[in-house]
Amino acid sequence: MKFRELKRSLASGVEKIYLVVGEDAFFISHSVKLICDKCLSQPELNLTNFDGQDVKGNPDKLISALVSYPFMSEKRVVVVKEYYPLAADLKALSDYFSNPCETTVLIICDSMPADNLAKQKNVTVVDCDRGDKLLLTAWITNKVRSENCTITSLAIEKLIDYCDGDMTRINGETEKLTSYRLGGEITDSDVDELCVKETDYKLYEVVDFIASKRYDKAYETFTEMAESAGDGQKLFVSLYYHFRKLLFVSLSRESDAALAGYLGIKEYAVKKSREQARRFSPKRLKFVMDKLSEEDSLFKQGKIEANSAIWNGILNVLIE
Repeated sequence: MKFRELKRSLASGVEKIYLVVGEDAFFISHSVKLICDKCLSQPELNLTNFDGQDVKGNPDKLISALVSYPFMSEKRVVVVKEYYPLAADLKALSDYFSNPCETTVLIICDSMPADNLAKQKNVTVVDCDRGDKLLLTAWITNKVRSENCTITSLAIEKLIDYCDGDMTRINGETEKLTSYRLGGEITDSDVDELCVKETDYKLYEVVDFIASKRYDKAYETFTEMAESAGDGQKLFVSLYYHFRKLLFVSLSRESDAALAGYLGIKEYAVKKSREQARRFSPKRLKFVMDKLSEEDSLFKQGKIEANSAIWNGILNVLIE
């Protein structure tokens, strides 16, 4: 099931084994909280946490916790984080997966895919990959409403963009905005003023200024990025991959969903890249990539420094 379906599922009952998996740490943490809140009235007595490395290769330690009885409660919960068991572990645990303890809820939290666990008996998978725009919009709206505030649609869109769809950051920035407005309306100006932009969004903004021939704004924004980054090489790599992504989507006829899978990014990011790529010809994007590759080669040969490479790269982008 998707993360958004978990709350409704818990209303019908709690499963015995959950595999909570995905790249969004906020959704994983919130899933564990939802399950624990449903099961436990006294978590200090009936909640056991393990790091996956503590029980990897030692299944008896995990089984011992799983078959222990709850104390003054109907259920106990065992949480194992980043658990990628060995084949021998799964063999030892196979009986438990086939016949899990009625009074224990096992929650395994993994940031990376764990297909060998997902295939086990009685395992309910909760997909906690990054949320799509619809889910993020609904979450922000509900969060703001719970703080007796309102928020404009443009403010929501900017907030998602600035945070690159990362729920941990969205949650923190939303709390900041609601504290600032104290029951009022949150606007896109508030987001501009208070929220920290991710590097990817700032690059998107720089390239948008270039496409609009607003070179002064592009230079100003990129100067701020370079000064705050402190790592010219990392910023250069971000610039390189941004234009590589634009070139790729400009040439591809695949769907947004397919491209998102190939590139390892969100479908919403593909959509935004397509919008920006249309403002350049494929020939222009190829020229920029060639120039950036030249600067990268010079840097790797030790002929120029990272900061020189990045400024040479951005100036080649600015000058048509």
